[in-house]
Amino acid sequence: MRSEAQLIADAGAIWRAGVAAVDSRRLVQDILSVDAHYLTIGDHRFRLADLRRLIVVGAGKAGAGMARGVLDAVSDSLHDRVFGWVNVPDDCVAELPYIHLHAARPAGLNEPTERGQLGAQKILALVSEATADDLVLCLISGGGSALVPLPVDGVSLAEKQLLTQSLSDAGATIEQLNTVRKHLSRIKGGRLASACRAPTMISLIISDVMGDPLDMIASGMTIPDTTSSLDALDVMRTFQLHQDDRFTGAIRALQHAVPNPPAFATQSVPIVIGNNAVAVDAAGIEAER
Repeated sequence: MRSEAQLIADAGAIWRAGVAAVDSRRLVQDILSVDAHYLTIGDHRFRLADLRRLIVVGAGKAGAGMARGVLDAVSDSLHDRVFGWVNVPDDCVAELPYIHLHAARPAGLNEPTERGQLGAQKILALVSEATADDLVLCLISGGGSALVPLPVDGVSLAEKQLLTQSLSDAGATIEQLNTVRKHLSRIKGGRLASACRAPTMISLIISDVMGDPLDMIASGMTIPDTTSSLDALDVMRTFQLHQDDRFTGAIRALQHAVPNPPAFATQSVPIVIGNNAVAVDAAGIEAER
């Protein structure tokens, strides 16, 4: 029979195995590589001779590790073509070459801020200014939604925050909340991909949502939205907020919005590289050992 000290050590080893399996830096290193002629990301290959820039954008609590993984994986010959911007919590900021890690909110406070909005504007500008010989790589992980707040014209960040809180207090589900938030955003609900002018945008995703619903992770910035602005108005009516004077800007924006977001001009390729299942499987293997 194992002693109490041995059981405690076993529990620690099992936990560490689960955490190591979803180490953001290693997950990116495992899926991205460069040789003399090609950049390979999963099953997708890009000729280096045809690639002018690798534009790296993204948001999430794992953004710093993911950015490091990109820089580790690309060769020295590609470094001068890599640049980007990733929004992360304050305690994840570090000086990296080529990719700027932007402090978008205080550590431990999962709420949007003006700093996050500034970073979101930068990210949107980068993908909007991409050209036909660029490749956009989007790094997405848990907490990404609050790190890239960018309300539509006519809606302030404060109004959107109050609306989200009011819906939550009234008992709205996460699906209902996201339906409203997406249609009041210039970046969520696939709108980042809609704005992209590169031929291809690849999203590397670390999921913290059970079942990995791609449109829910960081509010699906690069995933086609299955809801419309009319659905968002219906949610507000359900909770009696559609005539609330505090949300005049939001109501007007939804009423005048094109019901469905525009189709993607870019090929948007989502790849889930880590999730809860990966962590649990690794912990299970260590537990059996």
